[in-house]
Amino acid sequence: MRVFRHEARWAAVVVEDLRRSGRPVDSLLREVGLTQADLTDPHAKIPYAAYVGLIERAAAVLEDGAYGLRLGAIQQIRDTGLLGFLALNSPTLMAAFGNMKRYYRVAGEGLDAAFERDGAAHALRYRERDPALRGLRHNAELAAALLVRCARDMTRKTVTPVRVDFTHAPPDGRVDYIGTLGCSVQFGLEWDAVVFSDEDLSLPVIGADLKLLAELEHLCQRIIGAQPKQRDLAHDVRRLIIERLPKGTARIDNIASDLAMSGRTLERRLAQRGMPFSRMVDEVRSNLAKQYLTTTDFRLEQIAYLLGYSEAAAFVRAFKRSMGTTPSEYRRGKLTTSAAEGARA
Repeated sequence: MRVFRHEARWAAVVVEDLRRSGRPVDSLLREVGLTQADLTDPHAKIPYAAYVGLIERAAAVLEDGAYGLRLGAIQQIRDTGLLGFLALNSPTLMAAFGNMKRYYRVAGEGLDAAFERDGAAHALRYRERDPALRGLRHNAELAAALLVRCARDMTRKTVTPVRVDFTHAPPDGRVDYIGTLGCSVQFGLEWDAVVFSDEDLSLPVIGADLKLLAELEHLCQRIIGAQPKQRDLAHDVRRLIIERLPKGTARIDNIASDLAMSGRTLERRLAQRGMPFSRMVDEVRSNLAKQYLTTTDFRLEQIAYLLGYSEAAAFVRAFKRSMGTTPSEYRRGKLTTSAAEGARA
């Protein structure tokens, strides 16, 4: 049976919490097959099952029915390693969670994750890859509380999820989920999930550094290696265009290389689907530009960078050529329309 491994940092968090509570640590570590030496490097990989066993045992020793929830709520995003810094430098909360899902394997192999539409919202779903570990409470609740805390830290807003789902059964005792998460909770589902509204996901991440983001993404890609391709070629190409635009490398040869084919082959396959590559780039840029202009307060220079333009003036010219108006005029028009609709409501 394969042993999934994960970063030691969260086991170290549990051990430090036990020490603060005056509880013995070595005996609990021995029960799950770990030693304190295993946890000295937060980047070291330990068996994921050992960590999950440790947090469950810690909750029992402390007789704390809300242990994972409490521990997740007091962590800061900067404590979460490379994934946390990747999120901190993403332009919006949507982009932050998308990047966390895209590169979650840098933390290890213990979890599966998905970030997908859920009605009028998006759900960040996660669960243990080992089915034997699913349904245990405290790590799942730590992750949910941590995601909510991180969303608030990144945006400096009191972001509240639409709901939170758990695979485990309801606890025997009272746990104040609403006080910590701010929303309703469902139990006994197929995936653990934190669901955020699209409005909240459009909030900007305060202090994001887009140049640093590009470096962090490159580092993550080196760590996890090539990602498996999606079945839908158009979906793949659009995703890669979005990823490469800020780097100025959204060219057909680069994207074809990402998909393990030649530029000529990719061009032919897209033409067979009636989707020339140049038109796809224009459509992605146009859609992203309108989204950034209407859902964020990014400066034109920031938007130009995200769309792969060398300067704001080039973005303004391209936008006016496509839309018949400047980005600033488009933004003001949308804000005026929204204000008028709000007044009528």
